[in-house]
Amino acid sequence: MNDTELKFRRSILAGRTLHAYFLTGSDTELTDGAARRAASLMLYGREDVERLPNDPDYMEYEGSVTIGEFRENIRPEIYRETYGSSGRVVVMRSAHLLTQLVQNAMLKVLEEPPEDTHFILTGNEYGVLSTIRSRCMILRLPSGERKDVIRMLIEKGASEKEAALFADMSGGITGRALRLYEDEDLRTLRKEAIASFEAALAGRPDYSFSKQKYARADLYEANEFLLLYCHDLMLSQFGMEPEYCPDRGEWLKKHGLHFTIGQIGCIIDKLTENAQRLMSNASGGAAFDRLFSELALLSRKKISRSNINE
Repeated sequence: MNDTELKFRRSILAGRTLHAYFLTGSDTELTDGAARRAASLMLYGREDVERLPNDPDYMEYEGSVTIGEFRENIRPEIYRETYGSSGRVVVMRSAHLLTQLVQNAMLKVLEEPPEDTHFILTGNEYGVLSTIRSRCMILRLPSGERKDVIRMLIEKGASEKEAALFADMSGGITGRALRLYEDEDLRTLRKEAIASFEAALAGRPDYSFSKQKYARADLYEANEFLLLYCHDLMLSQFGMEPEYCPDRGEWLKKHGLHFTIGQIGCIIDKLTENAQRLMSNASGGAAFDRLFSELALLSRKKISRSNINE
């Protein structure tokens, strides 16, 4: 069991459970297995996966469901009264395979979820609507365990402290962790992107990052670092320690609670749109200028009353 799943497990057992999660990773068996283990913890307070198939409050589906099946069978089941007192868990495997029609129907359910119902989606997070993605806590399950990434970095010459830091910053991506250790330019890119991001979240956009001459691939990496940051921003809502941005723990601890889950969802939407712009022929610098402007406007409209100060 990897570190991400262990932290997920602890948050469930501590009663800090959100209504929707998206487990993503390259290993389907890992993500689907983690979804079932989490579901059993939510329903029974212990890991008892064998019990799930016979539990009427557990629902599991594959991304191949049709819109007819969703409207006629799945949605009514989601909204019916639960049989037990622990609520209901709905697992949707390979959610990226859902058609646009089913995703839109699923979105409406996520926007108005029934009481005591938890959703766990698995698959490729970039294959679903950004609005679905923004309503879920994204949990990236690496194919290798954190300790393996740390061991690899130490073998490359990193100290134990450096190896742990870069393993966390990478979001569980081995190649990214190695590059963070070996490439000072990537570390600088991450630092500058997060600094401009935090300035925008405080309503004071700083466009210095946008003016740097970064390659498009590096700008896409910067966007990924900001999505990891949002993951930790969401964790801060539940008093949890940052997972991917331990170097920004003080900022997150001080300012994280000024944001609501809905506001963080809007921020993730903006980052998803920015990733789509970066994959087009749009100017990378202009894409980040637009992102920081939109985030600053969002901040002034929705969270200016929080009086966030550096």
